[in-house]
Amino acid sequence: MTPESLEENIQSIAARLIKLAEEQCWNKISHQLTFIVSDFNEFGEDFQERRQLRNKINRYKAPLPLDAVIEVVKKEYQDLYDINLYIFKALRKETIIEIQYYRKSNMEPDDYEKIKDNPPMLHAKITKPGYSLEGEKFDVNWESGGGLRHYWKSILYEFKYRRMMKKLKK
Repeated sequence: MTPESLEENIQSIAARLIKLAEEQCWNKISHQLTFIVSDFNEFGEDFQERRQLRNKINRYKAPLPLDAVIEVVKKEYQDLYDINLYIFKALRKETIIEIQYYRKSNMEPDDYEKIKDNPPMLHAKITKPGYSLEGEKFDVNWESGGGLRHYWKSILYEFKYRRMMKKLKK
């Protein structure tokens, strides 16, 4: 991937992300896309805190068209190690995709030396909720607020998990 092919590559991976969401999630996914951009390190260290902080910060970001976010990403291109696309929120008339990047300069010095001249990697990812069984469709919006179904399944999962842990301790 080069800075010149960045837009084409992101369009392609965004299309794959939408297809993946349509296969794995029960939501109707709009093909009208807008984007937000995030630096991986703006969300903190702890995994649980990172997810909560990510939601809180991203809720206040104004979604932009692809050409606008491409300009932002191109400015950072030389320092980018990894670019991940996630569905932040799927609404009826629009799907907001988060473009989250990880910088080479955030790597340990030894690792940085190994990858400093490599082009960034590009991935499409969907995070599954812990209660989701293999092959079972889930709410794509579970991380950004979920809904009644998400909260109900979370409560049931927590109840079953605690019962299972109690049995294992005996």
